[in-house]
Amino acid sequence: MMAVFVQGLSRFGYSLLIGNILGREVLGQVNLAISLALFLVLLWPQASGNAAAKFIAMARGQQHHEEQLSVAVYTARSAALATVLLSVVAVVVATRSLHLPLSYALSCGLLVIALSAYNFVRGVRTGNNQFVTTAAWDCISSGVTLTLLLVVLLGGLTPLLLVPLSLGYLLYAIPGWPRGAGGPLPKTLRRKINVFTGWAAVNILAASGLLQLSMIIGKHYDTPAAVGQYSAAVSIATPASMLSSSMLVALAPAVARMFTAGDHQGMRRQLDAILRVMVLVFLPVFGVGVLWAEPIIHLLYNARADEFTQAAPLLVVLFFAVSATSFNASNSRLNGGESWGVRALAACNAVGLLLGVTTIVCWGPRLGIMSAALGYLVGCLVSSLGPLVIVWVHDRMSWGGLILRISAGYALVLGGLWWVAADPGITTTILATAAFLAAWCLISWRDLVPHVTALGHRLRRS
Repeated sequence: MMAVFVQGLSRFGYSLLIGNILGREVLGQVNLAISLALFLVLLWPQASGNAAAKFIAMARGQQHHEEQLSVAVYTARSAALATVLLSVVAVVVATRSLHLPLSYALSCGLLVIALSAYNFVRGVRTGNNQFVTTAAWDCISSGVTLTLLLVVLLGGLTPLLLVPLSLGYLLYAIPGWPRGAGGPLPKTLRRKINVFTGWAAVNILAASGLLQLSMIIGKHYDTPAAVGQYSAAVSIATPASMLSSSMLVALAPAVARMFTAGDHQGMRRQLDAILRVMVLVFLPVFGVGVLWAEPIIHLLYNARADEFTQAAPLLVVLFFAVSATSFNASNSRLNGGESWGVRALAACNAVGLLLGVTTIVCWGPRLGIMSAALGYLVGCLVSSLGPLVIVWVHDRMSWGGLILRISAGYALVLGGLWWVAADPGITTTILATAAFLAAWCLISWRDLVPHVTALGHRLRRS
């Protein structure tokens, strides 16, 4: 969680500095290059990191130390080969399709190499159980990234804006890249690794590719200035969802462990507790974000506030989208349960991706960059609601009242948003926020009381 938070903060700081100092059009170009690099890395290198994490951990669990190194070296070669090809693709697409300056296109190719190495080495360190090392190097690389960015900005070296990000990722990756020849792997194990990597790439692309695609496709339906507005909104909305995502990842092993042990009743209780906590905490967090979208934009991009006035509606839609992904406790159940669960999850993500892209393409000519935000919202709703309904029905979870409460929470947010739109002003925003939080605490009182009571006991003990 710490590592994810630090990297999210670094990416947020990157956009914040560029947007405030150089403006929305440069921010849009930079984030287009970043989105392209992130998307291409999903096609194979990130999945290679997942494969390394899984099969290195399996070898470590069986005390096969030589196999650990062999798996790392084999997956490293696979990731490196794919990375070289994808970096060339990045340069071509950036120049021919996105019409980015040559310096940004070349930097995009370098960023593909750096991101691929970063994701792969993260997988290797995860497989080797090196979580403290991972967090430490994330902190170091993030600090170096932002420091170098400041040097580039103060020096007026605009063509090199993407280089600090690439160097930060490479600083993380180079010390952890597998060294040594490694012994030969059995053919059956190589085949398992390749098959797993292929399916992981499909699943990762379906689950994580829509945000990058929304930026890349939406660019063709609006002006560079509008793309910059969308980039600003994305830079604020996505880090807000990283904490909930990292919490779900941290809590997921407990669900898988209980399923493997045959403790289905305990698994259902754990899953129910996770979902209720995530809803209790994160729905009001994103609800407040929706109500305060315009002041947040003005505060964070204050140096060029007049350039980002149209980012607030985009941020509202994105906050609704990422809030839906913060309740993905059902993903833990499908990933850690029966074999059909992973396929069902991949199918939901694929349908969400297709519907999201279709929404952008259909509404792009009319709505411009707003179609990108709406397409992302549609994709998030489908990929989040699908797994929730499957687990709700299959495991006979008692979620009827909880679903009604979620619906009521969103209705309260929409009511507050209507109030703020009808009577703009900071006083109205404060009153709407207070009314929303009071109503949310009232309808969530049954889940809220145990946590308030536990907190009171801890405070008295301290």
